[in-house]
Amino acid sequence: MTKNIKTSASSLVDISDNTCVRTSKELQLKRRIASQFSRAAKRYDCAAQVQIDIARDALRLFKQQAYGLKEGGSAEKSSKYILDIGCGTGRVTRQLAALNINSHQHIMAMDLAFGMLQYAQQTTTNKAAEQQAGKVQSIQWIQGDAEHIPIGDNTAGGVFSSMALQWCNNSALVCREINRVLAPNAQGVLAIMCTGSMHELDACWQHIDSERQINHFDSAENWFNAAKAAGLQVEMLQKNFITWHANVRELLGSMKQIGANVVTSNTRQKTIGRQTLQYLEQYYQREFGNTQGLPLTYSVCFLKLRKNAN
Repeated sequence: MTKNIKTSASSLVDISDNTCVRTSKELQLKRRIASQFSRAAKRYDCAAQVQIDIARDALRLFKQQAYGLKEGGSAEKSSKYILDIGCGTGRVTRQLAALNINSHQHIMAMDLAFGMLQYAQQTTTNKAAEQQAGKVQSIQWIQGDAEHIPIGDNTAGGVFSSMALQWCNNSALVCREINRVLAPNAQGVLAIMCTGSMHELDACWQHIDSERQINHFDSAENWFNAAKAAGLQVEMLQKNFITWHANVRELLGSMKQIGANVVTSNTRQKTIGRQTLQYLEQYYQREFGNTQGLPLTYSVCFLKLRKNAN
């Protein structure tokens, strides 16, 4: 049974403490991630150009995978429910809804961060009013965790996720959950940040302050193998996206603005002092800087999925 965020802003319900059994450390981490992204909600769309680029590629693959569409084509049919895991501000969710492939189609927009869902629901309502569009009713806002998806078995006719699943600790559990909730023959696309992401920053920290950590994301191969082990048919593509920054302060700020500065280990992170920041700037400039500025790489794997018929 789904747990919904109602259409009225006054009736939003926080269900972060659901009935799933979890360890205290896991809950603490989930809450920290959710809190960070909730705080980033209002500024996220303005700061998240790389996420826009990645989502654009993921959406194109999704349209081809789930509906057999080529670039510029129009869809004729779809299943009733499409699950958007990690919907964030709802920007891509609205694009999914705008496909309007089936007048009875519903998008189940799920996110761990309650603040993101509040922002997404309100923004979508406002945009619909401005454009006199009727797509709001086709979106169902759900607070949920990709490792414990709060919908029934064989419910979703398609799944989409862009730049959300890298925050999960257990890729095998995520893929089993996706396989569980997908209907037979249902398809989808997942875009996941993986090993190699932010390698420039990691290399600099190892030189400047080896105790400081960045997130070490799961490998593309592990995600591919987890999807196969879950019983899904899977194809994988990989692509690097690079953002450029004038200095280290701007680079770190870009991560914070989109909530990506959460470190998923339980290690408490130290405040970056002025001298440390200066050392980091000098080393980063020397090792990676060029005329375009300082690069920060996002290494992304795109998984194209299909659930078996039986």
